[in-house]
Amino acid sequence: SILRLITAILHCGNITFTHHHESNQHSMSDACSMDMTHSSVSAARLLGVKYDDFSYALTYRDIMAGNEVIHSPLDKTASVKACEALMKALYGALFDFIVQRVNDSISQHNGFDREEGSASIGVLDIFGFEIFNTNNFEQLCINYTNEALQQQFNKYVFKLEQEEYEKEGINWKWITFPDNQDVLDLIDRKHTGMLALLDEQCIVPRSSDAKLARYLYAKCNGHARFSATSAQKADFQFSIEHYAGPVEYSTEHWLEKNNDQLPVSSANLLKGSELDLLSKIQKFICMEDRQGRGSVASTSVGAQFSVQLSKLRARIDATVPHYIRCLKPNDAMVPDNFDPEMIVDQLRCGGVLEAVRVSRAGYPTRYPHDVFKARYYILGCGKANGDKMIMGGDTEVERLIGKIAFSIWQADHEEKGHEAKSFHNTITNGDDYPETVEQFLALDFSSRCTVAGLQLGRSKVFLRREALDRIETLRAEKFGVSALAIQRIVRGVQARDYFKLFWRKVMHSA
Repeated sequence: SILRLITAILHCGNITFTHHHESNQHSMSDACSMDMTHSSVSAARLLGVKYDDFSYALTYRDIMAGNEVIHSPLDKTASVKACEALMKALYGALFDFIVQRVNDSISQHNGFDREEGSASIGVLDIFGFEIFNTNNFEQLCINYTNEALQQQFNKYVFKLEQEEYEKEGINWKWITFPDNQDVLDLIDRKHTGMLALLDEQCIVPRSSDAKLARYLYAKCNGHARFSATSAQKADFQFSIEHYAGPVEYSTEHWLEKNNDQLPVSSANLLKGSELDLLSKIQKFICMEDRQGRGSVASTSVGAQFSVQLSKLRARIDATVPHYIRCLKPNDAMVPDNFDPEMIVDQLRCGGVLEAVRVSRAGYPTRYPHDVFKARYYILGCGKANGDKMIMGGDTEVERLIGKIAFSIWQADHEEKGHEAKSFHNTITNGDDYPETVEQFLALDFSSRCTVAGLQLGRSKVFLRREALDRIETLRAEKFGVSALAIQRIVRGVQARDYFKLFWRKVMHSA
């Protein structure tokens, strides 16, 4: 049945119409008739409806005026749109039907309800920002989704990262990050957002795309992210400043695309179909009201899209997301061609460069106190001049951190010189870099940790990338020295035992 319905939809795409004039009691009106071709006959047969009823549904529109039904003929352009609306309604309803069947089948497994606590993995695949020569309602919805998901990315990578630093009470310099909430408000804010304004125009009698454009200019002109030049207004266009850059949109066919509802005549046609599958997908089809207008705004494409996106964001908030950024190396679609400028632009648009900057400026590696002590305890062993002053602190982990911080500063100071000072200035407010041991010991505990590139939080130890590399090097060196010492002692014992055995044999021979 699914393949049969898909075949019918494909045949509908080949249906043609012939224009003619139709007279009534008062005047002549433009009308058309559906051409009887192999595609039109096959489409009617596969849909399980009579050919004459199928032809009437695509060439006439039924409008209720009180208790009277008015049969209004459609011109050729309107009939083509009616056929397209039927195709979109059938395909969309079939898609929703299949998705529901799949969801129902995987939500129940051996009587266990997945929603009640079992683990799950979801994959969200989105193409990304769309900026074409002509951008329409579809591009606005896609870019609106990208804006919303970018805010999720900001929240997860930027806000939560810095909030954890604050929660742990470490010395952290707040950095600015892009926040696109104003763009989301421009598009989907209740009552004043562009989608809400579009819904208003969809239920206003005799509205048009031109009236919609003028309405958007009047309501959104003061928004910082919205702009429309005189040339754009002449073509009923406008621009939105997205995080990925400005995008120019055309309002052509917005009302039609936002309604996206099936005419009553077509809906009644499907109700009389002999195909059982059509009766099952009827609930997924939206149709006009009996007066020939779209139904309430809550059923519009924009409203449905906004609700579904809100549910998606809520679901992402309840999970632990992992992001995979796909980059397009060139526009030529050829191998071994890497366009650096194009790649950087994609990284910037995707917020990846900002994420890298935050990661490098912050503390990407972190250990719980007990794990840190278990791994790096060896760096706190041994005696040195001024060990008490160097280590300081009241707890074991504080003393270990103090010793490690001094070791890092000492190693960096000896090896890097000016480079170490530059490293320090990138993670502090530019305070004077300690040039001597006395200057280093004069700093408080938190400042010593900042100089070394690590911080002691309430429950975790935070490490910069450079500090982690240095600590791992120091740990390897310490283990190397200890291994040599053990080897020296063991070999010494073995050598003495061998000598004693050799001496006893020599004396016995003598």
